[in-house]
Amino acid sequence: MFVEWLRRNRVIDFIEAPESFHPYPKASERDKWENIPEEVASACVRQAEKYLGFEWPSLPATSFMAYMRTGDRRVYEDRHFPRRRALAALVLGECVEGKGRFIDDIINGIWCICEESFWGVSAHNGVRANEPLPDVEDRYIDLFAAETGGLLAWTKYLLADELDKVTHLVSRRIDIELEERIKKPFLCREDFWWMGTVNRAVNNWTPWIVANVMSVFLLCEPDSVRRAKAIEKMFRCLDCFVNSYHDDGGCDEGTSYWNVAGGALFDCLDQLYKASSGKIDFFQNELVRQIGRYIYRCHIADKYFINFADGGARIDIAKDMIYRYGKRIGDPAMVALAVGVPTNADFRSEALRRALPAIFNYAELASQKSEPPYVRDVWMDGIQVMVAREKAGSAEGLYLAAKGGHNAESHNHNDVGSCIVFVDGLPGIIDVGVETYTKKTFSSQRYEIWTMQSQYHNLPTINGKMQSPGGQYRATNVKYDMSDDEAVFSLDINNAYPKDANVKLYSRTYRMHRKESEKGYIEITDSFVLETGEGTICWNFMVWKKPEVIESGLIKIKINEETAFYMQFSEENVKVDIEHCDTSDARLRSAWGADGVYRIVMTKTVPKEGCFSVKAYKA
Repeated sequence: MFVEWLRRNRVIDFIEAPESFHPYPKASERDKWENIPEEVASACVRQAEKYLGFEWPSLPATSFMAYMRTGDRRVYEDRHFPRRRALAALVLGECVEGKGRFIDDIINGIWCICEESFWGVSAHNGVRANEPLPDVEDRYIDLFAAETGGLLAWTKYLLADELDKVTHLVSRRIDIELEERIKKPFLCREDFWWMGTVNRAVNNWTPWIVANVMSVFLLCEPDSVRRAKAIEKMFRCLDCFVNSYHDDGGCDEGTSYWNVAGGALFDCLDQLYKASSGKIDFFQNELVRQIGRYIYRCHIADKYFINFADGGARIDIAKDMIYRYGKRIGDPAMVALAVGVPTNADFRSEALRRALPAIFNYAELASQKSEPPYVRDVWMDGIQVMVAREKAGSAEGLYLAAKGGHNAESHNHNDVGSCIVFVDGLPGIIDVGVETYTKKTFSSQRYEIWTMQSQYHNLPTINGKMQSPGGQYRATNVKYDMSDDEAVFSLDINNAYPKDANVKLYSRTYRMHRKESEKGYIEITDSFVLETGEGTICWNFMVWKKPEVIESGLIKIKINEETAFYMQFSEENVKVDIEHCDTSDARLRSAWGADGVYRIVMTKTVPKEGCFSVKAYKA
């Protein structure tokens, strides 16, 4: 897409001159800032006031080294990120108020960030070297080095005039550090894996980093030729990213990461659109449209989204970004999602490239009224994810999401064939998600973590064997069909298991029955053939609330006082165990609370060939 554009065009012919690029009002343009809605202005000032006289956290070498020593990344990040949040809040507060009250604290923030040895985080230092500290002679651009560069670039753009009244050396320091840490490495290096030039297996790092590096060059690079050269290189990086997608636009990293994958792609395209006065416009491209649509196709209800892979079940979406994305591609459903989904996130918690449009678009977005689209049926054949609702346009009734795919997807869990079931917009059968990241999360020990294992997804354990990681462990014979009365998704998952599981065939079928004249239900049917004689299969189901075996072959899960559902199965020779799973980890607690979740284990000695089915229905 982008490389093809470069074959026909030169970036320098389309991008405005550096001094002409004016995407949002600077702090000195007081009439613009004084006319933003009062509630926005008050929120920005209140947030900035929290950081008056801020004691900028120190970043000792030992906190950085903790990642290599113990696997703890938080001890450094809990000092690193507050610096960035403070500076962003102070910048917005000063832009809104315009009285110079926050300038000294802003200078302190700029100065201490510029003095850091590495703008990234300790967990990313190991990407390039097995060293406990960063190499200051080897400027590596990771996610958060790029984020920091973007933050400082926008800070200078907005406040250069005010900073220069104190001393020109603050803006000059920003220029020096951006040159050494972002511009030179980006232009001169070809071996950053996320560029796609060496390793084509890219992920969210590519658009996320490019979006920030683009801000640096568009806002702070005075040389038009150098600026254009950098953007042309960004085009090649983005081409590697979009080429990793299927035509359905599905994000195999999950909805949590879409914000910095597809969402960051929008940030890139939006900046290009603005910097070219609309002449560089990729928003009519069908893949760009499909990548945007993914986010509402994965919406369940309220803040709940499909959370296959390393996703949280409850997320705060970037409302303004999604709203603008939907408008740019002309998709009313995407606009409706942005308007209709509640969120605690706001412009104060976003990167400045998103905070600024959110501030100036606030009145428009706030004036809109809409329900989320609640799409009835979704089939993304590239990533093999399906969705079916009992009712279109409503969170009421049953909801089913299921997946095929393979066990080497980005941020993968071993979950080929797993599912999610909601009842009246509340979690029934769940995907637990992921715990707080540690060194172990992205190491050879990843699948020792319980949340990554197939036995803690809604999948069978066959002859004591769980699914294995790797691209060869995948779904086959995947089929999908849909009508008004039902949606059917079937796949063979035997290839997701190691050979010593001794399984020859394992076919799973999901059916959403929603015929108007009948009570709706979801049926999961497994048919299997083992390599040898009889064996043992454990059917695992993760549920949010404590299940109750009320009679043989019937389990009740009471979600709240008004909502419950049942799981009915063949009772013959099936042993049922209920296991409590701890969710005290901060990330799990944010999704499920501190009381834990539960695993239902249905164990049966089975013949060489057989079948097993579970029927889920609303009480």
